[in-house]
Amino acid sequence: MQGMKVLDLTHVMAGPFCTRQLVLLGADVIKIEKPGDGDVMRYYGHDPRFGRNSPNFVGYNAGKKSVALDWTTELGAEALRRLVAEADVLVENFRPGVLEARGFGYEACRAIKPDLIYCSISGYGQESILRDNPAYDHIAQAMSGLMSLQGSEQDPPMKVGFPLVDTFSGHMAAFAIVSAVLRRERTGEGQRLDVSMLDASMVLMSSMILKYNATGVVPKRVGNKGFSLSATADMFPTRDRPISIGANTDKQFAALCKVLGVEELIDDPRYKDASGRWEHAATLRPMVSSRIAEWEAEELEVALNKASVPAAVVRDLKGIVAHPHFNDRPTFQTIDVPSWGREMKVLNGGFLANEDSPESTATSPDLGEHTEDVLRALGFDGDKLESLLAGAQMQ
Repeated sequence: MQGMKVLDLTHVMAGPFCTRQLVLLGADVIKIEKPGDGDVMRYYGHDPRFGRNSPNFVGYNAGKKSVALDWTTELGAEALRRLVAEADVLVENFRPGVLEARGFGYEACRAIKPDLIYCSISGYGQESILRDNPAYDHIAQAMSGLMSLQGSEQDPPMKVGFPLVDTFSGHMAAFAIVSAVLRRERTGEGQRLDVSMLDASMVLMSSMILKYNATGVVPKRVGNKGFSLSATADMFPTRDRPISIGANTDKQFAALCKVLGVEELIDDPRYKDASGRWEHAATLRPMVSSRIAEWEAEELEVALNKASVPAAVVRDLKGIVAHPHFNDRPTFQTIDVPSWGREMKVLNGGFLANEDSPESTATSPDLGEHTEDVLRALGFDGDKLESLLAGAQMQ
């Protein structure tokens, strides 16, 4: 994406997360915001300490340029058309039909830039009986069945505790865009991309949906058990904190027993294989749990991992963000936030490459910070420029 020009007509979360990934891959992203208010994500959390630069806005929009533009006016629409003409990629997450009604749907934009990659992110897609329904992350979690899988069997449905669907939808959109860019390099053709939060949720839950499609059995909530449902793949209490353990295979079960000092369970015919351990979980689990409860969580985590048994202390965000693991990984990037008068850690792309790993040290833009520079570069000057800049200051 190095050097690609991206026109960002997105707001809130899924769309801005998508275009943030493109920033990290080297794209030049111009974010169009409503004069006076800007992206509503600027104010999420209603914490007066952050003004119009909330932590989520800063993290999802770092490295972009902000242009305040009222493109519902004739002159503003002219400016937006000039931006479309220069863009390699356009990303939007309005409700289906909104941009078409305003003269900036796919066909209209393709007429301006024939090889444009035009990506739409919405709750239910551009072509669906549900296309006009509004959606947020927790709505998609409910609609998709994701909430029905969270918690223990006796609990009511529960959403995942962060905007999982928004984030994954944004990632899926970024993946689709990169794929379309590669296709354009081969064919010279642009593409229309249609990303649905509901569809993304289904892909996210593929492990459960495939099992249901094959068996017809609706899965029940299983709490903190691992996907294998093994009695030794679960969360267990220790002397201080819970720990999650994944002893699924015969080898892992044997190693777990040795660490816990219950080697006699290894040769017990009831627990000789995975199906036996599943069938006799009611007797196996208490014996394992009682030994785990004698340990401190971090000591057991070290011992089990050393024995090749997957295990992790159940940490809160404070605990994991400060983990020394990240000393050797560029997972976080520190950026300056002038409006706060201090720095903030933001997330990078989440992977390493032997050359040009994703990163960007640029900060998030203030509302309309780059309006004049971008408009001048588009060829606006004189009265037209003054009129557009006056419109950019609307309150």
